[in-house]
Amino acid sequence: MTIFGVDVASYQGNPDWAQVHASGIAFGFSKVTQGTGYVNPTWGHNRAGMLAQPEGGFLPGAYHFLEEGNAVAQVAHFLAAAGDISRMAVGLDIEPATSRPSVATAHAWVTEFHRQRPGHPVLSYFPKWYWQQLGSPNISFADPIWQSEYVAGSGSPAGLYGRVPASWWSGFGGAQESLLQFSSSATVPGISGQVDVSAFKGTLAELRALALGGHVTPTPTPTPTPTPTVQEDDMYGQLNRGAGEVTPISWPTGRYKAIGFYADTDLAGPGKDGKPQTVKLHVRYHVWDHTAVGGKHVDKDIVVSSATGKTVVSFGTDAPHVDAVSVRQDGDGLIPVSYDAS
Repeated sequence: MTIFGVDVASYQGNPDWAQVHASGIAFGFSKVTQGTGYVNPTWGHNRAGMLAQPEGGFLPGAYHFLEEGNAVAQVAHFLAAAGDISRMAVGLDIEPATSRPSVATAHAWVTEFHRQRPGHPVLSYFPKWYWQQLGSPNISFADPIWQSEYVAGSGSPAGLYGRVPASWWSGFGGAQESLLQFSSSATVPGISGQVDVSAFKGTLAELRALALGGHVTPTPTPTPTPTPTVQEDDMYGQLNRGAGEVTPISWPTGRYKAIGFYADTDLAGPGKDGKPQTVKLHVRYHVWDHTAVGGKHVDKDIVVSSATGKTVVSFGTDAPHVDAVSVRQDGDGLIPVSYDAS
């Protein structure tokens, strides 16, 4: 069995992760950081969108783009920006860009990450061509290798993978690759433009065991900080419209205690029968629970009416640990529905 996944950065914009997953993609990685100063501006969207997918059918991932220099500082930068990664595969991108990262720096990054997150593997993206440029050194220090060799052309992941020769799965440098990035020109529903696509020879459960180690030490519970008093419009947006449409919402952990939904009465108006229009919403939020790897999902079903004010979903005692929210519209979904947080 072979499953496919994508990796994205800021130039892919804001993917529709529900659509990506529905197209058959089983795992995804988003760039989080590079060096010690850069944070991907779309990381919050990607994190929330990936974590909102069914846990048994999709593996979310986060990666750091390595620069030559202080590996310890780069690990600290990645962990600070990434947030809780206990449910996420972690990747280290080792290739030249603004610098040429050395094997020593890569080794130091992996070692420091393991010191801070014992038991959590690192999928080291280390293209064979760059390994050869560095003199074909021993890279057996790495966890599973993420190799890359590209087929020609563009198209669907399955169509492109049909051109991959078996020889591309041979190991190198004292390590055996587990992921193979075989194109940067795949077309995937939910992602604008072309995207990198990788293959894993096995089941999603096997990839999850490989990427999470099966015994990941959860991140220690942070000391809660008082929730600041904020205005309702500090976090505001509009839901995607249409039956079954899913809106992932980037959620700043610990800041808000509730999310409210309301119909835009100026645009909604009465229905054909003269009665107020209503729309059913399925709200799912993820709670990071330090007592269990991966936390839990909480589902709420509510009805928003154009005749009433805001309908509020309170997170209750879960509020300090909510780190991802997604909302699905049921029914015809024709009423414009907005949300705000407080």
